[in-house]
Parts: sequence; C-alpha cells; structure tokens
Amino acid sequence: MSLIVTGKQPHQESLPFAIDDHGLFETFYAGPNEAAVSLLKKAVIERAHEQFYVFGPHGSGKSHLLTALFRMVHQPTLNVFYVDMTLVVRLSPLLLDVDPPSVVMLDNIEAIAGDPAWELSLFGFYNRWLDTQPGVFIATATPSADRLPFLRADLNTRFENGVTLSLERLDGAGCAEALKLRGKRRGFDIPDKVAAYLVRHCNRDMPSLIEILDRLDRASLQEQHELTIPFVRRILGLESS
Repeated sequence: MSLIVTGKQPHQESLPFAIDDHGLFETFYAGPNEAAVSLLKKAVIERAHEQFYVFGPHGSGKSHLLTALFRMVHQPTLNVFYVDMTLVVRLSPLLLDVDPPSVVMLDNIEAIAGDPAWELSLFGFYNRWLDTQPGVFIATATPSADRLPFLRADLNTRFENGVTLSLERLDGAGCAEALKLRGKRRGFDIPDKVAAYLVRHCNRDMPSLIEILDRLDRASLQEQHELTIPFVRRILGLESS
C-alpha cells in the first residue's frame, strides 16, 4: 500500500510511494461485502458529506477496497487525500497539517495509535474536516472504533460517529472467485477445479493466496505451461491429493 496526496492546494505534495497495481475493482470480489462496497462507491461518486469507518480482519479486503476507490475517483481536477498510516508513521505528523479536500481516505489508522504527536495531528485533521465537511471521509482499521488502542479516547468517539461498515473475509468459494478475477486481469484463466484446489489445500487468506498466484504465474510463463492441478502440485511441492 501507499501514500498519495494530490490536489491543487500548494501545500500538498505527492510523496514517492506507488499504489499497489492490484488495487482495482476489476480484481475485487465483494462477496458478502457487496452492500458496503456499493455504499462507499456511491458516497465517493456523489462526494457525500459523510464519514465512514470501515473495519474487518486481516485479509478482508479493506486496503484493496480503499485503493480501488482511489483509482475510481483520481482525476487531476479532483482534490484527493489518501494515506496508508502504516507507511507514514515514521514521518512527521505535520503530514496531516492540511485542509481536508473533497475526498479523504485514511487506511490502517490503528498504526499511529499510542503515538501522542500523531494522535494529536489526526485529531486536528479530523476536526478540520468536521468543521467544514467538504466531502467524504473514509477511515479503515482492523478493530472496531471502540477498540482502537488510542491514548486519546476522544479519537475513538470521533470514529464511532458516522457510518460504520464491517467487512467479512471471503469463504472458500469467494476466495476461488477472487483468484479467478486476478487471473483474468493477468490475461489467463484459472480453471474452477484449480482455483478450488488452491483454496482447499492452501491458506484461505487472500494475501497468501495472491502470493501463491504470483508464484504460479511466474512459473507458468517460464515453462509455458497452463495451470493444471498436477502443475500446481509440482510447483508448490504439494503431495498428491
């Protein structure tokens, strides 16, 4: 994930981090999260004057969803503030000393919890947004807002306001569909039985499955071999099953 700060305001500058190429709706399988995804898309498109707090376990697609939303709205004439807090926690909290634009996206906000300077900066940034509400404000984290380990309890209260959306991890069938979407984006088809085999014999954690898909993709290109169960079994060193 990455930090992107864009817009016409002279005090905002882009920092040299690249957004994950996989952060696209074309490779996002919503599954049980379809209602939440649709709501966020609508809010961003309409520049809704609303705050959203999105939480869910690791692998539920929070960061993928946020980068896909960013790509959906990113235009040279649109002010967008997108930050992955895990990447900037070692930078200066002055990063948030800006006027909130029409679209704010803060990913993994729990990363700065426990740091007094960062918490104060986030508190000030949020309050500036609250005073003007120029558009949509979306924050993501793993725990629910009341369980964010902030030193400042008033930050928990702030993120409990607005609309709270909970994302679920995909089940086995959903993971298989997500893998097939990834393969299609890369220009090859993953047969149903191969996708099911990967989900059944590997971790049902999407980040882990994507790493496995990367490995299979490279091997398939090198050997000019289609994805079959025997090929997958050999590349991954799995016993015959």
